[in-house]
Amino acid sequence: MRICNAVLLFTLLLWVDPAGAQKEYSLTVSIHKEVRPLSEKSVEKIFARASDLLRRNGCDVKFKLDGPIQTFTSAPAHIKDASGLEAVHSVAADIKIVKKINFCVGKYDKVGFIGCSWRPERRPKTVIVTTGPRVGNLHHILWAHEFGHTTGLMHRIDENEEALMTPCDIQAFSRVVDEHECRHFLAGPVRHYPPGLGPACPKNSAARRRAD
Repeated sequence: MRICNAVLLFTLLLWVDPAGAQKEYSLTVSIHKEVRPLSEKSVEKIFARASDLLRRNGCDVKFKLDGPIQTFTSAPAHIKDASGLEAVHSVAADIKIVKKINFCVGKYDKVGFIGCSWRPERRPKTVIVTTGPRVGNLHHILWAHEFGHTTGLMHRIDENEEALMTPCDIQAFSRVVDEHECRHFLAGPVRHYPPGLGPACPKNSAARRRAD
């Protein structure tokens, strides 16, 4: 009887969805001195909205601010090449806010990216984002998207273009996280990333890719 009970308990443990476990991330934030500063209250609100987005998908992840917001000048406010990107990634913070990103994932984009976090074999949990009109009030979606990349997630295209990990421009409706993606968010940042970012934004998409 005891053996049967043990087998049953083990089976139940395997059956339980790991998405039911809560995971909390305390993240440090540093803003370049040339960028209009964000208040701690604003950053805390971004983290709270990002947390709520994931929880609405049944993914119990919580983001919170770790310590006071810092500022930096040791790296450029405008990322134009690989050396500038590396310098910003090397800033001692989990999330770095810069003025503009024109270089990311090994390529230059004239229009620019609003976020960049892909780090092959380098320091995990490092995210670079921008602010301004192109981001609008979607900071929480952008930050969650970029953090998703640090967990090893690639871009995903869904029929309604509602995936958080969309390869297209981030929109207010880019908030869907599937079970596979939730498992990554719960597992946390990785050191060895997949070889690529996944599919590109379809040419016929209404939203063009500007986040990596």
